[in-house]
Amino acid sequence: MPLINDNYDPDDFLLTKIAAESPTFKSYLLSMLKDTDQDYPTNTVWLGTLLKGDKPAQVTLRVTQELINFVDED
Repeated sequence: MPLINDNYDPDDFLLTKIAAESPTFKSYLLSMLKDTDQDYPTNTVWLGTLLKGDKPAQVTLRVTQELINFVDED
């Protein structure tokens, strides 16, 4: 599926930049991509929990091929 927004430049995605700077992040990403298929179209990995004031906020990385879960392609 091509990206709907033709202004996208995959080389300029924050994801691409972080993966180029962090071998650890890149290995997580590639592993998740490998595990994403028809049987498991969405995979999530927990990256950590941060405090925002006195409230915890969890940070996850999600890889999905399910269009319903796409953030800005709908």
